[in-house]
Amino acid sequence: MSLGIYLFCLTPAVPRPEIAGTGIDGEHPLFIEVIGEVAAVLAEVNIEDFAGPEAQEKMEDLKWVAPRALRHEEVVLSTMEQGPVLPVRFGTVFSSLAAAAEPLRQRQDVLMKFFQDTIDKKEWTLKGYVDRPQARARMTAARLAAEKEQLAGLSPGKRYFLEQKIKGAVDKDVAIWLKEMERDILRVARDASVGFSQCRLQSRDVTGRDEEMFFHGALLVPDASMADLQRLLSDWNVAHHDAGLLLELSGPWPPYHFAPVL
Repeated sequence: MSLGIYLFCLTPAVPRPEIAGTGIDGEHPLFIEVIGEVAAVLAEVNIEDFAGPEAQEKMEDLKWVAPRALRHEEVVLSTMEQGPVLPVRFGTVFSSLAAAAEPLRQRQDVLMKFFQDTIDKKEWTLKGYVDRPQARARMTAARLAAEKEQLAGLSPGKRYFLEQKIKGAVDKDVAIWLKEMERDILRVARDASVGFSQCRLQSRDVTGRDEEMFFHGALLVPDASMADLQRLLSDWNVAHHDAGLLLELSGPWPPYHFAPVL
């Protein structure tokens, strides 16, 4: 078995973080390596788990990946409780401590700027959901009401075809309306955050909800602004409840979406 070095995250070396426990394999202990002004949270790991013919099968096996990914996140969150953290993606393994340290020595300025920019800030996930049948019904009723006089003067056959035409146009109306809501949500989010990153929309199979996700973003929020953000979102939800819209905020998370590419 060949041992490599697994990198969890980075944080300022001063004050030195306190880390305890084991790495993702539950065997090798966590340790801190100070590289310039940066502290790297590391653990030894079986390198064959991440490189070689057997590694691909393991990385595609949810039963193998899930507990290790969970431990990865636990270590990053524990580090985040002590100060700014630059989270590293799951499965980042180096052949040796020297190989892990070299790129970090070369990017000290980038790393320290990131820590300075994210001190006392956290990443929060903002998701917007729409009850599309409710939205369609509401817009259909509004369109039919607007055309009430015209519909009343038509024969039954012509009235039916016009009603169907109006109903067919509602899907386009809903799409335009949701785009307007996205812009409004962005305005609300940016009032209380210092960074925004667009995220991929998730299907109902992933969210486990009946409502459809129409907005998904990551916000970098100063700790001091959280109360303002929560108030803004609460007011927004109250104002748009009858339209079948809902915003949900989750976190705090390490700033994955705002970390520099090393």
